[in-house]
Parts: sequence; C-alpha cells; structure tokens
Amino acid sequence: MIAVSEFNTFDELANLRVTWRELWERTPNASFVQSWDWLRSYWRVYGDNQELRTLLVTLRTKPIGIVPLVTQQVDTTLGSTSVLTWPTNAFVPFYGAVGPNPAATLSTAFSHVSRTRRNWKSLELPQIDEFGQDNLRTKNALRNARLKPCRNDAVTHSVVNMYESWDRFMSNRERSLQMALLQAEKLVSHFGPVSFHRWRPEGGQVGGTDRRWDLFQVFEGIRRDIKGRTRYDDRELAVLKDAHPSAVDAGAVDFCSLTVSGRPAACAYSYRTEGRIENVFLGAREEYGEATVTCLLGYLLRDSFMRDDESIVFQPRDERQVESWSNSSVTSITYGHYAKLSPTAQLLRRRRAAEAGDIPAERPPVNVEVAADDQATAPASGLRLKVYSGA
Repeated sequence: MIAVSEFNTFDELANLRVTWRELWERTPNASFVQSWDWLRSYWRVYGDNQELRTLLVTLRTKPIGIVPLVTQQVDTTLGSTSVLTWPTNAFVPFYGAVGPNPAATLSTAFSHVSRTRRNWKSLELPQIDEFGQDNLRTKNALRNARLKPCRNDAVTHSVVNMYESWDRFMSNRERSLQMALLQAEKLVSHFGPVSFHRWRPEGGQVGGTDRRWDLFQVFEGIRRDIKGRTRYDDRELAVLKDAHPSAVDAGAVDFCSLTVSGRPAACAYSYRTEGRIENVFLGAREEYGEATVTCLLGYLLRDSFMRDDESIVFQPRDERQVESWSNSSVTSITYGHYAKLSPTAQLLRRRRAAEAGDIPAERPPVNVEVAADDQATAPASGLRLKVYSGA
C-alpha cells in the first residue's frame, strides 16, 4: 500500500536525514539544493515566516520519495495570500521530488495535498524541467490531484556543455569572443600579475574537511562590492553561508577566483554534483571592470574542459556576460494553481500572468507507457498514472 507521511516541524524532519540521503543519492541529476542539509540551512533563515510541509511517500512502509514543500506569505494589493511552494531560492535551474520514482512520488504527494488541510490559497512550483528530466510528471501529478495547473513563467539559463575538446569548443565560438578574451587578458594584466585558482573539496567526514572560510569571505567581499549594481538578497547569502560547511563536507562546492597582484578581483561560487556544475554567483570588483569576468570565464571553462566536466549552468542575471560562451540553454517553467474563490489568490494569478511575458509554446502531450519503476509505485486506488511526453 502506498502512503504519505507529513512532517511539519524540523525536529520531526531531523529523523528523516538518513532516509533523505539514501533517496537523494538515487535521484536522477540530483542537485545539492535538493539535499536535507540544504533544507536545514534554508529553514534556519526563512523558517520563522513559513510553515513546513514535507511529504514522505512510502510503498509497503519502504520510502520511495520525498516532496519538500513550505507555505509562505506573498503580498498582493488586497493583502497577503498563502502560497505552497518549494523550499528553495533561484540558485539552480531545476527542482523537484527527491527519489528514484518521481511520477509515483509526485502523484501521491499532490493527491495528499489536495484532500488534506488547505493552509494555502495558491500553489506555485517554479524550476520545473518541463520536457527534460521532469517529462511533464509534475503537471500530470497536479492534474491527477484535480489541481489544474497553469504555466506562469519561463526562465532560461545559459549552458556550456563540454562534449568536445577545449580547442574545438573555442574554434566554434565567434571570432569576436576570442578577440575579446585576448583583449581582456591584456587589460587585466595592466593591473599586475594575474593568477587563476580553483578549489574543489573532495568531501569526507563531517567537520573533517577544511571549509576554507577564507575563500567564502572572498565571495562575500566581491558580492558586497557589486550589490549596488545587481539584485542580491542578503537572505540568499545567509542560506549559502549556513550551507557552506555541509556543501564542503559533501564535496559539492566549486570555487574559482582570479587574483591580480595577489588581490582577489573576481570569483565564481558554484555547486557541483559529479560533473554537473550549477553556478550560483559570478562577479568581479568594480574597479577591475568586466574584462576581469571575461578572463575568469575563459580560465574557468578551459579548466573544466581539462577536468572532463559535463556542463556548467549559469544564472539568468549573468546572461549578458556568458551568452557568447554558451553552446546550449535550458528553460524551467513555473506551474501555478490558484483558489478560484480567493481574491488574493486571483490577484496573484493575474500578476504572475503579467510578469510571465513570452512562454515557450507547450508541446502537445501524448500518452506513453509508464516505466516499470513507476508502475510498481502507483497509487493504491489502482488508477494508472498518466505520463506525458513531448511529441
């Protein structure tokens, strides 16, 4: 029998740490942001103003998946409205259920959400890899739970895929980029000797790895220097700082810096899982100019090619700086559901629609055979899970 257990306090959730880790390790393309340690850091910063609602899905008492959710308040012109959403910031492109059976986990979890206490008026699920890893599972789960979803927003991330050599990659870039890199190196060298450093902890026992707080302070200092020019939330930094020790212990940190005459001039702070890198921050001190970021990107990418990394995903706010380097992109979608009889929820729906702008056209869904793992964990009602795939 398939069942759902709900956790509403972090003290209760602490007992789930080992199970969460085991499921996270079996999650396809898992991100550090989906880990138990990340949620702990998120909750330390945002928990005072939110309600926790994490769902554990079990099949015959065996855990098969986790859906982390929180309820938060969002302001509208008629007052605040309660929104059920993921416990995450926009640090990574995609988010979703934890575990190897996302279709069954999501379908069972949202059926539970639909029929139990409604401590929310709106449901918003950003960072959905609609036609990629998610493969419309989240949308299908919402439909099965009679929570008709609407597509609110699309966010595009530039990506560098490293399926070829560095020389081949550069030969396929515009000549203007190659000239810009050479010019940037000359400009930056006028300030003094330039050096590139990269730190990747291998992880290990908790507390057994040097956390390199000196490097995190470099990140803080550069971020502080550009705060007036770019939107960066102090709470975002607080979550990253709290999560830093756990990320180091997990071997999930990737830190790159460019120094000029021994002084940090630019840096990139990222999370990595195996060969996949999700850039969280990219920036340089204002006094050195954008040429420093160009140099950093050139050295960073060349080093990643040499290390046989798979890909690097960048933040949308860095689009102008990375678009010339990009050889691919990924797009995430937000699914929303809003209570029809709630004025504040409907106001939020209209706001999201106005903010959305151009959203890629939805591919027509077609029914496909459910994977064996997902069939094995279908809801106890006996209803066949509907899975949609792009045509």
